Formats: sequence, C-alpha cells, structure tokens
Amino acid sequence: MPVKNLMRSLAAACALGLIATAAASASDLIPEIKLHNGRFEPAQVTVKAESPFKMRVINAGKSAIEFESFELHRERVVQPGEAITVYMPALNAGTYKFFDDFHRSTAQGSIVAK
Repeated sequence: MPVKNLMRSLAAACALGLIATAAASASDLIPEIKLHNGRFEPAQVTVKAESPFKMRVINAGKSAIEFESFELHRERVVQPGEAITVYMPALNAGTYKFFDDFHRSTAQGSIVAK
C-alpha cells in the first residue's frame, strides 16, 4: 500500500505542476497584431493595466510599414514579411492608439489597458 500512496502523491504533484505551467504560459502570452491587406488584425488589443508587456507586430504585406504610437512614444519600421517585438511600458487603464505611419488613413488600431 505505501507504494500505491506514493504513486498517487506523485500523480497529484505532476497534475498540479501542469496546471501551474499552463497558468504561467497563459499570462506570458504576447499580444500579436498583423498588418494584412492594409489593416491591422486585430484592430484592438487588450492588455493588463499597470504591467509592462511585449507586443509582436507582423507585416504580412509587400511593402514596409511603420508601427507608430504618439501616445506610447513608439516608432518602428517593419519590412515586408518580417515581425518585430515592441517593448511597452506599464500602462494606466485607458485606450492608446497606434497606426502605420506609411498608410495612416487605413491602418489604425488601439491598445486597451484594463
């Protein structure tokens, strides 16, 4: 019987470890936006307020884009077919606009911090 109890304890510990790993992985997800057909997809990204985060910007188009946000003081060029990671500061709750400076009239989006 002691071996059976040991096996149950090990199984429970493994299950708890998997749950903890899954929870950590979900909180570490990097928001991702893709510029496709002249528009950001998704056009709105929601992040946790008061926590710095990274955001991945993918250019699926055939010409360079410039991910820009005056409110976030970010400006990065992304070549066609490439992706970049933009490091963001902890944001107060609110909405922060971003756009493609090379195609301002169509490529716009926002980050909502909650």
